[in-house]
Amino acid sequence: MEPREEPACAEAERVERAAAALSPLEREVLVLSAGHGLRIPDIALRLGISERRAQRLLARALTRFGRALHPPERPWWRFW
Repeated sequence: MEPREEPACAEAERVERAAAALSPLEREVLVLSAGHGLRIPDIALRLGISERRAQRLLARALTRFGRALHPPERPWWRFW
């Protein structure tokens, strides 16, 4: 199944809604990582949190952001 193309403004709105679904700290970690190219140790130092927490926040942010952008067509439990 080929993804359908959306106008640029509709895509930007989807990205904004997905980012708004994140907590402020998750959003900050995601922006620092993806937007500014910082690594986990640098993010942790900049935010004053442990590297482990920065790593967990980034993983959670990526998961939630991805699910918000590409929701599954049906719940996972309906595959059985």
